[in-house]
Amino acid sequence: MSNEIKNKLTGVFIPVTTPFVNQKIDYSKLEANIHKWNASKVRGYMPLGSNGEFRSLTDEEAIKVVEVVVKNRAKDKTLIVGTGRESAWATIEFTKKVADMGIDFASVLTPHYFASKMNDDALIRFYTEVADKSPVPIMIYCVPKSANGVLISPKAISVLAQHPNIVGMKDSSKEKIENFINAVPEDAEFYVLSGSINKFLEGLQKGAVGGVLSMANYLPDLCCEIKELFNAGKYHEAEMLSNKLRKINERISGRGGVAAVKVAMNLVGYCGTEPRLPLLPLKENEVEEIKEVLKEEGLLA
Repeated sequence: MSNEIKNKLTGVFIPVTTPFVNQKIDYSKLEANIHKWNASKVRGYMPLGSNGEFRSLTDEEAIKVVEVVVKNRAKDKTLIVGTGRESAWATIEFTKKVADMGIDFASVLTPHYFASKMNDDALIRFYTEVADKSPVPIMIYCVPKSANGVLISPKAISVLAQHPNIVGMKDSSKEKIENFINAVPEDAEFYVLSGSINKFLEGLQKGAVGGVLSMANYLPDLCCEIKELFNAGKYHEAEMLSNKLRKINERISGRGGVAAVKVAMNLVGYCGTEPRLPLLPLKENEVEEIKEVLKEEGLLA
């Protein structure tokens, strides 16, 4: 079982964006993206995360998004679905709704509305309760900038990693990724994935098995190439490519967030379309700046 889970989580994952047209989800465009990504080297998909603007979806829309991804993904692609809610009860109920649709893992964001009360005891209790009752293995999603500053500690990870139904985490914090990796007990079946291109290579160097990278929405194979070079022992080449992509990322999503990721997708041939309010679309001059960045790097004709 151990090798199976590790294999499913090893590689680059796309945190799937949700394509909106006139503020409505265009499921046909989502389907088109999945078919195009199926031909890439990515390990799998993670819909209903931050890039998917999951907070802006109704539960009915969220379930439909999962249905579209499940129906259209290639059989060899792993599916991690964001199911986190503010209570353990709501998280469990939503996870149950999507668990039997053919997903591999549920990614659960740290609860954060009552941020000052989210200490180790509360987070350990929360994740344990969810994992005890989830029909699919759970992954912890740590992204303090989008979770009211809530950061799960390495100490809490060391406890939760021992739960048989908690198998990993996506680290999108500014903490050193090795602090989480080193906290995992040697006998635990628990794997860490980087949540940003900025710490992807560093994560691989420290023992992470992969990454969930917003940039993979529009440059999937280049993101995968970093890991291929690293695995081949071509460390200098991996670092050069990592530095290149980090600089591109800084000028795109680093400035414009999800809206900028969608613009980049539109420019290179995917269906990014628009964000959903309250996220604002980029201004025309900002779109032109992204176009110039991609042209400079030889990524646009």
